[in-house]
Amino acid sequence: MLKTIPLLIISSVILSGCLHEEPTPPPAPNRTKENQLSAQNPHSLEEPSAQSQPQCLAENQPPAQSPPPILEENPNATVGKHALLIGIEDYNHPKISNLKGAVNDVKIMQRVLRDRFGFQEQDFIILLNNQATHTGIEKAFKTLIKRVQPNDFVYIHYSGHGSQTADLNGDEQSGLDQTWVAFKTRQPGRENHKDNYDVLDDEINAWLAAIYAKTSKVIFVSDSCHSATVARGKEVPVSRGLQKDKRSHLLGKMCYTKLEQYHGIHIGAARDDEFAAETVGEDGKHYGIFTWHWAKALQQAQKGDTWNDLFKQAHTPVVSKRGEAQRPQLEGERYRQVFGGINKTQPVATIPVSNVQGDLVTIQAGATTNVTKGSIYRLPQQNPARLEITKVGTFKSTGKTTAVGAFKNSDLVVEESHAYHFDPIKVYLSADYPKKDQQLLQAIRAAFQPSYAVQLPGYVLTNNPNNIDLRLHLLRPKRQNGQPIRTAVNDALPKSFPNQPPELWILTPDQHLLHNQLQLQFSDPTKGLKLLQHNLNHWLRLREIKALQSSGATLPVTVQIEHRRPVKTCPTGKDCMQLHDLGRYETIGTYRLPEIAKQHLRKDDVLTFTLHNKSAHNYYYCYLINITPDGSIEAIFPDPDEGMEYAVVKPGEKRALIEDVVLILKNLGEQTIKLIATNRPIDVSLLQLEGFEGRTQEELNPLERLLVSAMHGQRGQVLRVSNDKWFTKQVTFEVK
Repeated sequence: MLKTIPLLIISSVILSGCLHEEPTPPPAPNRTKENQLSAQNPHSLEEPSAQSQPQCLAENQPPAQSPPPILEENPNATVGKHALLIGIEDYNHPKISNLKGAVNDVKIMQRVLRDRFGFQEQDFIILLNNQATHTGIEKAFKTLIKRVQPNDFVYIHYSGHGSQTADLNGDEQSGLDQTWVAFKTRQPGRENHKDNYDVLDDEINAWLAAIYAKTSKVIFVSDSCHSATVARGKEVPVSRGLQKDKRSHLLGKMCYTKLEQYHGIHIGAARDDEFAAETVGEDGKHYGIFTWHWAKALQQAQKGDTWNDLFKQAHTPVVSKRGEAQRPQLEGERYRQVFGGINKTQPVATIPVSNVQGDLVTIQAGATTNVTKGSIYRLPQQNPARLEITKVGTFKSTGKTTAVGAFKNSDLVVEESHAYHFDPIKVYLSADYPKKDQQLLQAIRAAFQPSYAVQLPGYVLTNNPNNIDLRLHLLRPKRQNGQPIRTAVNDALPKSFPNQPPELWILTPDQHLLHNQLQLQFSDPTKGLKLLQHNLNHWLRLREIKALQSSGATLPVTVQIEHRRPVKTCPTGKDCMQLHDLGRYETIGTYRLPEIAKQHLRKDDVLTFTLHNKSAHNYYYCYLINITPDGSIEAIFPDPDEGMEYAVVKPGEKRALIEDVVLILKNLGEQTIKLIATNRPIDVSLLQLEGFEGRTQEELNPLERLLVSAMHGQRGQVLRVSNDKWFTKQVTFEVK
C-alpha cells in the first residue's frame, strides 16, 4: 500500500535547488557500552566511565500509586531499548521566558519508562537545559542512531519551547518550518553559528529517517507549541512557545534526507497554530499538561492496549481543561499494541470518558459517529459497570449508570449493545425440509426472542412472506466445482439434498442472496447462531450508517469524482494519464457526487476525488467513507494513520486527493460513498466495520477457494499514495 504522508509532528522534506547534506552511514552499535549521555560534558558523546557517569535524575512520584508489572513484547527476546529525553526550561535569555515543568517532564518520563517498560539506566540519553544546544541535540541524535540495532524500541521526548521560522527550501505548504528552541539560540552577535538558531523539523526528519532505516518501533512525542508538525507558547497556565524567528535560518536552504517510509507513532501536544500549556500535577510539581496525562496513561497501561487507547486517555483531560486552545495530535500506526505488534484484526473501537458527575457519565462521541439513545456502554475490562445513553449530542453523549464511582475521567468504554431507532426489520423464516430440520428452525426462531442468549435487536419474525424485509431460508445444497447444484440455471435457490449438511442463507425478499458470504453453515447450531447474530446486526449497522444524516442544512463542502478506466494504449483524442504505478487510464468523465450513480461503472475502474470547501470563513474536517459490496465500511480519506488535522479543508480550498487516495472498484455489486463534514475532528474508526462473515476459507476446499477468488475478486481496494455543525452527503452506485 503506497502512502504519501505530510508528517504532523515532523514535516517531510525534499526540494530541488537547495544545498545538500551528505548523510554519514552510522557504524555498528555496541550494546556493551553505557548509553547515558554525560551530564558533566553534554557535548562529548563518548561513553562515560563508571567514575564519571552522572547520577540518576531525582525521582518524582509516579502518577499511579502502585505500578503495574513491566510490559514486555517478548520477555525471551533480546530487544534493545533506547530513550532520548530532552527538557529545556532555563533558557538564560532576556527575551525567552523560562518554563517550570520541562525538567520534571523528563524525570517523570524516565521513571515511567523504567517502571513500566523495563528501561535500564544505560538506555537513556538525557539532555537538560544548557546541555540541549543545537549542537548537543544533533550529537545526541547521532549517538542514538549509532546505538539502535534492527527492531529495537526507541522513545524520543522533547519538552521545551517551540517556534517557527521561514521555510527556505520550499518543503512546507504553510511556508513555515516548525522548530525546537534550543539552549543558546537567538543570541546577538553569533549569526554564523548554528547554535544561535533553532532546530528545524527538517533536521529532525533526517535523523528520524536514519532511525527508521533500522526499526519501525519509534515513539516520538513533542510537548511544545506548534508541535503538530513539530515543535511551548501566550496563555495561562504557562505555555511553551515563542514568536517565530524572522531571520533566515543558517541551515534553512539545505536538502535533508526524505522519509521514504513512515513508521511508528508521532504525537504533538498542540496543533501548528496552538500553544502547549504547563500545569501543576497531582504531586504539586509543574509539568507540561500533555506530558503529565501521557505519563499517567503509560503508567496505567494494560496488556493489549494500543497507542491509540493511551493517546485518547491523555487527550481527553487536556481538551477538557484547555478546550480549543490546545488539541494534541496523533499520527502513525495508532493500532499497534503497546509492545505487542500491529493488531491483525479490526481493533475494538474505544471512546474516552470526558466527564463524570454522580451517576451521569459523558463520553467523547455523538451523532456523527452513530451513538444512539438507549445504547449500552461498558469498560473493556471484566467489570459489571454499565451506562445507558440518555442524551446524544453532535460530538458528545451522556449516559446514566447505577454503578456510581465505577467510571472515571479518561476511562475508555466500548459499546456492548446498540439501540436502533426505526421500525423492526420483518424477517420470514422458511426451509426445504421443515420436518427434518424442525429443531434447527426452533433454535433460529428462539434467537429472535428478547430473552435469548443470542441478541437480535431490531428484528421481528413474521408469518407473512409477502410483506418482509429479509428472508432466512434453511436448505441442504450440494456443490460441484464449488458451486451449488441448481435444477435450472436461472433458479434463485439451489436444489436441496437430505444427506447434505444444513446451511442458512440470508436472502432478499425476492429470494436472492444478500451477499455471497451469507451462506451460513449450520452443522454446528451454536456457531451458526453466532454467525447469524453477527451478520444480521452487521447489516443493521450498515443500514443505519447509510441513513446517518445531518439536520438538512446546505452542505458547505462538495465532492467531485473523476472516473477513469484502464487502457493499454490511449485512444486518439482521449484524455489519458499514468496513474501512479497502476498503469495508464483513460478519463471517462468528471461528476458531482450524486451524478456518479447514473454512470456505467466497471470492475477495475478507478475513482479519484476533489473536495471543495465553499465556505468563505469556516474550516471543515472532511471524511470520505466507502461501504463496499461485502459489507465493509472503510475510510477512504483521510488514511486512519494520518493525524486529525489532515482532514481539514480550508475556506475556499479545492483539495485534489489524487496524490492521497485512489479507489479501485474490485468488487461487483452496490457501493456507497459517504461524505461527512464537521467543524471539529471525529474518530472515524468508530464507523469502520469488517465485512460479512460466512463460510471461512478453512471450510472451503482448494478448488472452492480458487473459484470464489476468481468469481468474486477482492474487496474494493483503497490505494493510499503515500457551533456544533456537521453535514453528510452520499451516493450509491452499481459496479457491473
